[in-house]
Amino acid sequence: MAVITVSRQSGSDGDTVTRLLCERLGYRYFDKKLMAEMAKEMGLEPSEIVDMSADQHKVKGVLERIFGNFQTPFGDPSSWTLVARHEAHEALSVERVRSMIEAAYEQGNVVIVGRGSQVALAHKPDVLHVRIVAPFETRVKRWQARATLTEEEAQHRTRERDQAHIDFVQQFYGVDIVDPALYDLVIGTEKITPEGAVELIIKALELLQ
Repeated sequence: MAVITVSRQSGSDGDTVTRLLCERLGYRYFDKKLMAEMAKEMGLEPSEIVDMSADQHKVKGVLERIFGNFQTPFGDPSSWTLVARHEAHEALSVERVRSMIEAAYEQGNVVIVGRGSQVALAHKPDVLHVRIVAPFETRVKRWQARATLTEEEAQHRTRERDQAHIDFVQQFYGVDIVDPALYDLVIGTEKITPEGAVELIIKALELLQ
């Protein structure tokens, strides 16, 4: 009944590792489909659950951070700034997703990618926390091959997504996503293939159990 959380750098092949891992173990993948099923079990309307992950998170610029919440979100919501309303909605969505993560943990045999799951389930004894990484240059080349991007475009996308992941976990969970203390296992995929990474994770899972 173990649970695996996967945090991955953009372009590190973390999604491939997750897919192969679910296939090998027969674990469920925590995605929108599973969340909709769980919502029904919990007596909620699937439409009430808005999936919120770092991939959809937008990093605010300096001016947004300074002026975006000039009018604080108290009193009549119609008087809030647009940024404040967005942040309130995003925070509520994250909290609901966190509830779904904890419900998935209770059921077990699931792999949860991102969404701050390594923090939400940090103190659970039967959860393996994994981080998938690769050098920046390697990840840029993978993005170039995957999406037919120029090197400059691939560099921009890689940096943008990396920063979104960092900002998301910092804003909603108050921790640094790159802190190795958050993880039981950190795997670099420059030399280790996705299949090899799966083998390492399964072995670590056996040791955990």
